[in-house]
Amino acid sequence: MRNYKISIISIVLLLLCKSVVASVSFNLELVSKVEGLTEYNSSSNFGVSDVWGYTDETGIEYAIVGYRNGTHIYDVSSIPDNPLLIADIAGPSNGDYYFHRDYKTYDDHLYIVNEMTGMDAGMQVIDLSPLPASVPIKRNTYTGVTQSHNLWIDNDSGYGFIEKNYPENVHIVDLTNPGAPVHSASLSYWDAENCHDIYTVNNRAYISEGWSNQFGIYDISDILYPIQLATIPAFGYAHNAWLNEAGTHLITGEETVGMTVKIWDIQDLDNINLVGEYLGENSLAHNVHVKGDFVYISHYTTGLKILDIYDPSDPIEVAAYDTYPDDDNDGFYGCWGAYPFTANNYVYASDMQYGLFVFSFDDVEAGWVYGTITDGGQSVAGVEIKSLLNGKIFTSNLNGEYEFGFPEGDHEFEFWDNGIYIETQTITIYPHQTTGHNIIFGGELVGDVNNDGVLNILDIIALVNLILNDQYDWIGDINSDEILNILDIIAMINIILDN
Repeated sequence: MRNYKISIISIVLLLLCKSVVASVSFNLELVSKVEGLTEYNSSSNFGVSDVWGYTDETGIEYAIVGYRNGTHIYDVSSIPDNPLLIADIAGPSNGDYYFHRDYKTYDDHLYIVNEMTGMDAGMQVIDLSPLPASVPIKRNTYTGVTQSHNLWIDNDSGYGFIEKNYPENVHIVDLTNPGAPVHSASLSYWDAENCHDIYTVNNRAYISEGWSNQFGIYDISDILYPIQLATIPAFGYAHNAWLNEAGTHLITGEETVGMTVKIWDIQDLDNINLVGEYLGENSLAHNVHVKGDFVYISHYTTGLKILDIYDPSDPIEVAAYDTYPDDDNDGFYGCWGAYPFTANNYVYASDMQYGLFVFSFDDVEAGWVYGTITDGGQSVAGVEIKSLLNGKIFTSNLNGEYEFGFPEGDHEFEFWDNGIYIETQTITIYPHQTTGHNIIFGGELVGDVNNDGVLNILDIIALVNLILNDQYDWIGDINSDEILNILDIIAMINIILDN
């Protein structure tokens, strides 16, 4: 058994007292919304469940989403603002308050598991290969497992991993013939005990082990004899985990109020470290999925969240859409699932009360900015920097310094000091770069060529460089003759000596 170590997450402090604000929507374009799914909801207004996707051989994209009585498949490409229902697959629908269904696709087949009882219980198998010319074909339902909460398929090995109950915690099927799964192995007893979710890649399984309060990492190169390599603690319910594409960090979720989405450095399984954390406004995240440097989180009542984890120690929220406008409370309502693995930058989100959402996301990346806030040459502590994009607030420290990550682009920020509005300024954030940006209140200081709020020898050097490169900046034009030359250098020296 290998050990883990939790490091101190000092990077969080760089946000300098960031405050909590209401959930807002930004950097996600709503392409379409399918509300008809919720017409079938129960009297408690549940029915819509998870969402997945599929791309046919012609490039048409499909959204696959659960509803109370089964599964709907929508063509979201032909008429993007009005998805076309092309299949309605009935399934079990009794005995589950939330109507859990889960989906994965493999080799032009769709696999459906659910927790309900009733008609056609088991893992439903749907042949999608007739699309788009004809409708999907339902194959025989696999009954080796009749009820399951979650399903995973390893596209490289062709194995399907079906969550089950102790002592057979994970039921593994061979999909060599994708239309007729065959039971081939199991994870049983103490391996993956209390399994809730499975993710596999490169002959390793990352299993979220529920109330065992841990995420287990297993070597499954021999599917008949899995070996546990390491465990990672869950401080709530070990709910869901996904590896970043580099294979260096595991992102975990605990579906427990107050428990963060965590980023673990797993490059050395003898020395696993917690390096980054995130939690939205409602303090309750559901599932995480990773594509590129982006983590897509179905975040219940705050909707869909997208993080940039280019720097795993400092995950930055770069896009969001509040699919559940009722509130941002910490209940099990709102956004259930998210699917980002499309070929056209579409992202699907399922909301239990509001249906299916189709978004366009332009891969907006994060950048970082730092600087000092001064007024009359003196640093100013406790200044609140409020974004007009998403309402987030950052605060300067005792030395007047600030530092934060934010989506790329030119953004306006309001500056407040002790509750008094000072001014609004634009700060430019560059993708995956860290840049300096000092803030000067009361107008810019003439001669402060390097924009650090004070006049000194560094400004003389900067002014000389402007002159040598035949560049003009009015802030260095001390004598206001619209020319930068030796006279401005002399004037600046006199100002510095007088002060």
